[in-house]
Amino acid sequence: MAKRPSRAQERQRLIEEAAAVRVPSECDVAVIGGGAAGLVAAITAAEAGASVTVFEQDLTCGRPILATGNGRCNFANVNLDPKRFNDPSFVEAVCGDRWLDDVLAFFRESGMRWCLEDERLYPMSRSSASVRNVLLARARRAGVILAPGREVAEVSFIEGSDYPAELCFVRRDEIDDTWLLPSARTVILATGGEAFPFIGNLGLMTAPRTPVLCPVACEDSPLSQLDGRRAQVRAYLTKQGTFFPSWNERGEALFRTYGLSGIVTFDLSRRAEKGDLVELDLVPDLTKSQVRQLVEGRGTGTFEPGCLDGILDPLIANVLETLARKRWHVEWPEREEAQTDADALVCLVKALPFVVAGLTETNHAQVTRGGLLTQQFDPTSLASLAHPWFFACGEALDIDADCGGFNLSWAWKSGMVAGEHAAHMAATLRSSHD
Repeated sequence: MAKRPSRAQERQRLIEEAAAVRVPSECDVAVIGGGAAGLVAAITAAEAGASVTVFEQDLTCGRPILATGNGRCNFANVNLDPKRFNDPSFVEAVCGDRWLDDVLAFFRESGMRWCLEDERLYPMSRSSASVRNVLLARARRAGVILAPGREVAEVSFIEGSDYPAELCFVRRDEIDDTWLLPSARTVILATGGEAFPFIGNLGLMTAPRTPVLCPVACEDSPLSQLDGRRAQVRAYLTKQGTFFPSWNERGEALFRTYGLSGIVTFDLSRRAEKGDLVELDLVPDLTKSQVRQLVEGRGTGTFEPGCLDGILDPLIANVLETLARKRWHVEWPEREEAQTDADALVCLVKALPFVVAGLTETNHAQVTRGGLLTQQFDPTSLASLAHPWFFACGEALDIDADCGGFNLSWAWKSGMVAGEHAAHMAATLRSSHD
């Protein structure tokens, strides 16, 4: 059996493959960022007749796709509601009425099939590698030049030129063509995370880049002993200084020593701030009175050990029983203290409290909030209003959404829109100089 290459050997192989790519000095469309949005934008532009080069700072394109959906890639949702986004009107204007149809048609034409779990769509293989591979294969068939290992440091504007954009790279000794200054008729910015080239000379405004869709750290509490336990809950968020929940959502919560994780927590992370109160209803299908009937058998104000084992994980139930007897709670305005052990236990089951300390594990966040302000772009084309040759899509724009395939659906569709119109603009510039 052949020995697997070491990380150093694999890295060296990728460097050699990246260095072997010959980057043209000119192209119709330069795509900065070879992730989800960038690959779709490149494919769409190339299939529309443009010469396209993708510049990716990583040593391979599409790598972030592999981490989506815990390696399964929840690539779309059957209910693509713009209201799940931070800028619904802009998203609606970009994506239109056939959003899901367009996304599924694109992947059908790429040779991928899918399956449905609840409202979420996954590749039939349940492997994110399938999504990445079909995109890379289609890009190569379309003639896209994939140039990994090239980090764009700056985009300059050359007024009056047939190729108005000039790209400057961060120098890498392993790849000896990073001294080149390739030119492009149009540029599509499709970078995510912290990978954001310097574009200040274009006069475009950005919102601060911050990670979201990540775990939430909570103030120290005895609930840290539930580390590793999961529960299907309805989570409620009450903002500091207010008395009633401003948001709630049902889903799985994962208890950690630092606080909370799990899908419902990731959506919570888009809204929670330090000092806010999170309350988990551990049995959302039962009313408070129904829980009380299980807890307080004879109306004595006490409860028997194990009374919750039939509806909760026994370890969670045991911890809550102990805390109820101690009358443990968090200080919060308008929250009355329980008068009996049974009252305290019912309150913990229906409103288990956590006080937010901030976000955590942000280096593994699924999405980065912030980016280019949307009011600077035409939603019908995603072209800059100030620089019609400059386009943006995906996480490059200040757009983010909840978990469930919404962010990737935005990446696919915005990539299609930017790619189509960048190719059209490049053709217009080319014809005007012929």
